Amino acid sequence: MPFLARRVLRIGASTLVALFMVSLLYMMFVYRSVNIFTPPKRIESLGRTYILGRNEFSREDLNQRYPENTEHWTLERVGFLPPIHGIYQWQNDEIRGHATTSAFLKWGDRYIDYSLSGGP
Repeated sequence: MPFLARRVLRIGASTLVALFMVSLLYMMFVYRSVNIFTPPKRIESLGRTYILGRNEFSREDLNQRYPENTEHWTLERVGFLPPIHGIYQWQNDEIRGHATTSAFLKWGDRYIDYSLSGGP
């Protein structure tokens, strides 16, 4: 293989490795954890910090768990955790855009429970 081709291949491989490392470090920073394949222990939504709970729900389980809320409240996406995980909270016309006491992180087809950390 000619010298120029080897050099281009080496530069291309180095660039790909560097991009992979930068994206991995970014995800570790966003998730505040070395393991980016599990839900983070803390998330931030609407200016508040939430701590990981113990429960996981499907969308049907959430609607059954909060039957009184489904008439006046809706589970809306209020934020996201890069690259694709949505953060959901119960919202209605009066408090739309404000933090509530619980949040749910959509992780695949599950909704993971988070509770509000600390006071106002």
